[in-house]
Amino acid sequence: MALAKDTGFLLRKIPFSETSFILKAFTREHGLVSLMAKGAKRPSSRYRGVLEPILHLQFLFPAFSRSEIRILGEVSLLKDFPGLRDNPVKQGLARVFAELLLRYPPSESDAAQFHDLLLQAQETLEKSPPDRSGLQAQLTFFLLSYFNISGFQPQFKTCVRCGGVLSGGNIPFLIDQGGPLCAGCNRDEASVYFLRENIVRWLDAIQTGGDTPELSRTDMWRAEEFLLRYLGRHAGGERSLKSLSVWHALMEGD
Repeated sequence: MALAKDTGFLLRKIPFSETSFILKAFTREHGLVSLMAKGAKRPSSRYRGVLEPILHLQFLFPAFSRSEIRILGEVSLLKDFPGLRDNPVKQGLARVFAELLLRYPPSESDAAQFHDLLLQAQETLEKSPPDRSGLQAQLTFFLLSYFNISGFQPQFKTCVRCGGVLSGGNIPFLIDQGGPLCAGCNRDEASVYFLRENIVRWLDAIQTGGDTPELSRTDMWRAEEFLLRYLGRHAGGERSLKSLSVWHALMEGD
């Protein structure tokens, strides 16, 4: 039997029997895969301490399988992230990154780029201070990078219809077309989402790597709400993210 050796992250661990788990892993070459970790619950299991979220792992499993669930052969640790494990708020955001790939799994052809995005996101998060604005900006950058890789990246600079200059305190954004509207082109379409001008500038600065202006917590969450709606519209429908509500609670309690 041909075996595949692939790097990736454990996104979800589901109890299956008295001794085993079903794993949802995102790998660099195969994308999202389901793996059976037989005997992983046993105290003597060779998997103990390794099958944990956040860790960067190397998996060994059958390259081809008639079943959707493949049998996990081996797993080994490639990189630990103690700075995430030891900080609940940063760990909470890492789990949001993971759940985004679980709820909106990319195509296998794009798997390598998304694997690298997740690895880069965790490496950045590991080194960064746990301040609210910085963490919110990291989630925003992750979502915008997801859009870019997937081929539906928005733009925030000019009117999506005429290329004109944006103006006004509240700027209408056409989610279906991926861009804002100037005052002259706004015709009250059903899919318009209004964003304050400072939020639009903030999103553009994060996407282009410019200097980000100051943004209130309320405006950051408004930007987050918009990005998740945009993701749902372009990636198959809005889906609830349990880890996001947990992360919000951690941020409030910090």
